[in-house]
Amino acid sequence: MGAGQYAVTGQLTIKGVTKPVTLKVNHFAAMAHPMLKKDAIGANASTVIKRSEFNAGKYAPGVGDEVTITVSLEAVAK
Repeated sequence: MGAGQYAVTGQLTIKGVTKPVTLKVNHFAAMAHPMLKKDAIGANASTVIKRSEFNAGKYAPGVGDEVTITVSLEAVAK
């Protein structure tokens, strides 16, 4: 990845099938939480998988096989 670009890699399990995935981080911020006044981070990341690779491809290709998974998170310091 280029400068300022981040990715998270790991294992994704769906319907008993585990495969490696890489989520591209689309947005990341670290700042004081505006209401709680504590350090916080937030991120959005996404990846595209094929349903058929996870035994979830019923009706493919009539119904799209590719699915975008998006994860949004916020973490606040104690």
